[in-house]
Formats: sequence, C-alpha cells, structure tokens
Amino acid sequence: MTAVAEITAVKVEGDEPAGAWAQSTKLAFRFLFLAVCLAAVGWSLSGIRQVPPESQALVYRFGTIVRQQGAGLLLAWPRPIEQVVVLPSADRQIEFQIDEFKPVATPDGEFSLSSDARQNVAFLLTGDASIVHLQSTLFYQIVDPAAYILAAEHVAPALRRLFIASAVSVCAARDLDTILVARPELADGSNASANADREHLRVDLMNAINRRLDELTRVGAGLGIVVSRVDLAASVSRGAKVAFDHVLIASQQAERDIAEARTLAANTALSASQDYDRILTEADAKATERVTEAQTRTAEIDALAQGSPGVSLTMLMNRIYFDRIGAVLAKAARVDTVDQEGGVHLILPGPVPQ
Repeated sequence: MTAVAEITAVKVEGDEPAGAWAQSTKLAFRFLFLAVCLAAVGWSLSGIRQVPPESQALVYRFGTIVRQQGAGLLLAWPRPIEQVVVLPSADRQIEFQIDEFKPVATPDGEFSLSSDARQNVAFLLTGDASIVHLQSTLFYQIVDPAAYILAAEHVAPALRRLFIASAVSVCAARDLDTILVARPELADGSNASANADREHLRVDLMNAINRRLDELTRVGAGLGIVVSRVDLAASVSRGAKVAFDHVLIASQQAERDIAEARTLAANTALSASQDYDRILTEADAKATERVTEAQTRTAEIDALAQGSPGVSLTMLMNRIYFDRIGAVLAKAARVDTVDQEGGVHLILPGPVPQ
C-alpha cells in the first residue's frame, strides 16, 4: 500500500498542474509569448514601406544619412536602427505664400497707406520714388534633400527674408510703369518696351532669390531648394489708384478728342481736295471757253494779218466795213456826213430822241 502511494505521488509530480489558476497562468503566458512574437515580426517589418509617386525618401542610420531613394518599395531596418523621412520629389513644386506682404486693407478691399510707418512695411519703393505693393507666392523644388532636412526649420523664414531683400532691389531698379499693369493710353513703342519689362519682372525676381540661395550654399548654409516660379500681383495705395484712374480717364478723353480732331481734319482735307478739283476743272473749262471766244473774235483780224488767197487787203477791209457799219449806224439817232476833199470822213451822232 505504501509503495502504490509513492508511485502515484511521483506520477502526479510529473503531470501538468491542475486547477483554474494554473491553467489561466499558462494561457496568459502563451498569449503573451504570441504577442511578443507578433510585435517582433511587426517591428522587423516596420522599415518596409511604399514611397508614393512624386516623392523621395531619405534613410537615416543612427542619425546619419546613408541613402536616398525615389518612388517605389523601400526596404530599411526598423527603428531605432534606421529612420525613413519622405519628402516631395525634385520635380514637384511646393507653394509658399509670402505673408509679410499683407497690409491692412480698407473695407472695399483696397490697400492704403497708414500714418504709422511701421504699418507700411508691405509697400516697396520704386526707382522713380513711387510706392508699390506686391502680393507674391513662391514655388520651389527640393534639389538637395539632405540640406533641406538639416535646414527644415529655417526654410520658411529664410525664404521670406530672401524674397524681401530681392524684391527691394528689383523694385528699386524699375519705375512704377514697368511694375504695374500695361497702360492703354501708351500706344507707341515705349508701351511695348514697358510690357517686356513687366514680363521680365517675375524672372528677375526669381533669379535674384536663386542667386542668394546659391550664396548660402557656397558658405555651407544651403537650404537645398531652388525657386522655380514667382507669382506676383502688383498694386498701389488707394489714393494713388484714384489719381491714376483720373489720369487714365483724362488720357482716354484726350485720345478720343485727338481721334475726333483727326477725323474732322481728314474730312476737311477731303472736302478741300474735292473743291480744289472742282474749281480747277471749272477754271480749265472757262479758260478753254474764253480762248475759243477770243479766237473767234480775232479770226477776222487774224485773217487780215495773214491775208486771204485771191482777196486783196483793201477788198477785205471794205467788206468788213460794210458788214459792221450798218449795225453801228442803226444805233445812231441822227447821222451827218461831211465830205472834205483830201480830208477825214466823220460820223457824228445826233441828239438822242426823247
């Protein structure tokens, strides 16, 4: 009996512990082991990720950049061994709004100068001592991801300062007409030149910002970006806008008056030309008529001067005398004739009958 009890006791010691607490502890340890295994698998696979299109990834290993990869599947060690930072690709443009150039606007939405000089920081001085306000939006691209990551906190303030410095220098090199919208009252070649200068304003401002970025890169403080586009909206203060509107209206009125005067001058010149042609034609006709009449009246005299074949000069003069004397005598009321030998024959008119 004692030997059987010892064998039973040994068998019980080799079996699993019995009881609810023992089974619960065993299940808990199993679930905990499974969770740890799953966490370990998840941690080991956490470095595998998909880099989206138009993006690029930088891989850090213990704080040092080890490689750069474009869009696609990225295999990396999990944290804290390696760390992945996703950035926009070099072809993607990032928009950046210049908030410093937002002055207090009037209720009608127009900008006006303030008596407090500190409120006028958004207005820039032009080369002709005028003032202009620029609302701007920059678009930049990341060309050096490592430098961009190192200067990430300083990119925005640095871009603001670079834009302000570039805008001050570019606006100071231009007058107001080459910055604002084209003026329609200028129709000559100077307007085309001013329009070309306005088109170059954005390009010159972008180039000025990029030159300052290159200078930062040369001194080892590069931002890893390049500005690809600058959008500008130029405007003037409210008082200057009203003055420009008056000038524009006056210029348009002057252009209209000049056009009307030119039209009237053209009509007057056309009428004068027509009158000139008419008077010249009439004068030519009258001259021809008078020449013909004179030739008719002098035909007999011309015949006397040239003579007629077969007719003597005496006979011709007698014939003319007899043709004309009848008409002359018919107009006289009384005719007395006196014959004087060797004298002159006189024809004396008598008194006019009552």
